[in-house]
Amino acid sequence: MKPVNKLIRKKQQGVVLIISMIFVLIFAALAVSMASLSGVNLQIADNQHKVNSALSAAQSGLECGKYLIAQTSLTLADMPAMNTSLNYVTTEQANTVWATLCSQVQDQPWVAGNATQTENEIITPAISLGQANASFQVRFYRDGNSIQLEGIGTDGPVGRQVGINATITKDNEVLNYAIASRGRMWLTGDSTVHGNIYSAWQYQNISPFNITSDSTVEGTINTILSNINPNTGEPGPDLYADKFDSYDNPVLDADGNRVKIKMPYDLETLDAIGNPVYDELGNKVISPTDQIQGQCDGINYGVNYGDKAVDMPGMKISDYDTIPYKNQTTDLSTAGIPTVTEYFPHAVGNYSLPASYGSQKLTRYKYEGQTFENKRVSAFTVYYSTLKATLFKNCTFNGILYLDCGTTGTTYNNVRFENCVFNGPIITNTPSYSYADSTTWWKKNCLYFTGEETFQNSTSIPATILAPNFNVNLGNTNPDSGENNVLTGAIVGGIVDIRGNAEIQGTVISMYDTSDYSSGYVSNIGATADDGGSETTEPGDIGVISITPDPDKLLPSGIISPIVIKPSQDTYSEEI
Repeated sequence: MKPVNKLIRKKQQGVVLIISMIFVLIFAALAVSMASLSGVNLQIADNQHKVNSALSAAQSGLECGKYLIAQTSLTLADMPAMNTSLNYVTTEQANTVWATLCSQVQDQPWVAGNATQTENEIITPAISLGQANASFQVRFYRDGNSIQLEGIGTDGPVGRQVGINATITKDNEVLNYAIASRGRMWLTGDSTVHGNIYSAWQYQNISPFNITSDSTVEGTINTILSNINPNTGEPGPDLYADKFDSYDNPVLDADGNRVKIKMPYDLETLDAIGNPVYDELGNKVISPTDQIQGQCDGINYGVNYGDKAVDMPGMKISDYDTIPYKNQTTDLSTAGIPTVTEYFPHAVGNYSLPASYGSQKLTRYKYEGQTFENKRVSAFTVYYSTLKATLFKNCTFNGILYLDCGTTGTTYNNVRFENCVFNGPIITNTPSYSYADSTTWWKKNCLYFTGEETFQNSTSIPATILAPNFNVNLGNTNPDSGENNVLTGAIVGGIVDIRGNAEIQGTVISMYDTSDYSSGYVSNIGATADDGGSETTEPGDIGVISITPDPDKLLPSGIISPIVIKPSQDTYSEEI
C-alpha cells in the first residue's frame, strides 16, 4: 500500500501540468492575437496614411485650381467685352469667361491640351505629388454663372475630394470697404463703421484720416501711405509717400525709383520697428498727436491699388455711365413753377443768406407737396453769377430721379431736398471738371438734403445715391433712429458728407480726386457742434450714424467694372 503523501504529491504534479498546459495555450493565443492585432494596426496605419496623403493631394489640386482662376486674364486690354456697366453678367459673357478658363487650363505645360473637356466640365490629367501612388486632378464644373472647383486626390485605391464654389461676377472689390475715398476722410461724433475703410490720399502734408475718440471702426483702416523707411527698406515709426512734381508726376531718382518723402504726422503710435505700442495692461497707446484717436482693428499700410488714381472700379469718373438711367426718365417741367433765392453754402439757419465765405447764389424752382415718378431734372447754366437750381419740399419720389448736367463742366445741377420721401435711387450724369471749376464745382453740382428725409429704396437697383463727382451733402434725416433712416445700397458722390441719424447698409464711395487742393475737401462722416468740416452745421445734424458694407452685392448698373471669377472660401467642403 502506497503512502498517502506520495499519492497527494502525484496528484498535485498532474494538476500543475494541466495548469501549465492551459497557460501555454493562453499565452500562445495571446501571442497569435498580438501578432494579428499588430498586423491590423499596421494596415490601419497604412490606410490612414493613404487617406491623409489623398487629402493632401486633393488640397494641392484645389490650390492649383485657385491659381488657374487667378491667372485667367479677363482684362480690358485682352477682352473688351469682359467689362460691363450692368449689375449682372449676361449668358454670353459667362460663356466667354468659361471658354477662357478652359483655355487657361488646357494651355498649362503639365496639361498640354490633355484635359478631358465637355460643355460644362473640364478635368485635368493626374499629376504626381512625388510619392509612389499619390496624385491629384483639378476639376471645374459650370452651372450658369456658378463654377464648382474641386481638387481630387488619390493614393492607391484611396480617394478624397475637396472643393469650393466660385462665381462669374462683376468686380466689386470696392464693396469690401464700408467707406472708400480718393481724398481725406473725417469720422467724428457717434459714428460706427462696421467694416474696413480705405483712403488713397497721399499728396499733401495732411493726414488721410482724422478719427475722433467718439467714433469707432470695427474693421481695419487701409492707407496708401507706407511705414517702410526708403533708406533702410525696413518698417519704422514714420510714414512715407511718393513725392510729386509741379505737374503732379511722381519724382524718380537716378535709378528710376520713386522718391519717397516723410509725412509730418502719425496715424498711430509705432515703435522703432513699425509695430503699434501697447501699455503694460495690453491697451493700445494713443498719443495726443495721433490722427486716429478712435478704436479700430488695426491699420494696413501701403495698400496701393494703382498710381495716384485707384484701380478699384467705381473710384474714377471714367468708370461711370449713367445714361441708361436717364433714358428711363422724362423731363420735369419748370413752366409756372415759382422761384426762391437761396445761397450755397448759406448762413446758419437761413438758406436765403450767404455764408461768410464764397457762396453761390441760386434761383431755385420750388416744388412742394408733389409726387414724381421716373423724372429728370434738367441742367442749368450760371447767368450773371447766379445759377438756376431746384428745391423739392415735402415731395415723394417713386422710381428713378435723374439729375442731368454737362459732362464737361458747362451746365450744372444744385438740388436741395427738404422733408422728402425717396422710394427709389437718385442718379446723376457724370461731370468732369476743368481747371476753371476746380474750386467751385462742389457748389454747382450738389445734392443737399435738409429737414427730415425718408429713404425707402424699393427698387432692385442696389444704390441709394449714384452721383459721381457731385457734392453729396446728406444732412440730418429723421430725428429719431428707425427704419426710415436706413439707406440701402451704395452711396456714391464726388465727396460725401453724412450727418444726423442714418443707418447705411452698403458702401460709401467718395470718388473725386482731391489731390489738387491743399485742404483736400474732406468727406465727413458724423458731426459735432464744432464740426468744422461741413458747409453748414445745423443742430439737427448731430446724430447717430452706422455704416455696414455688403460685399456680396454687385456694383450698381452705371459703374463699369471687369467681369471676374470670384472664389468663395467659406464654401470649402470635403468629400470621400
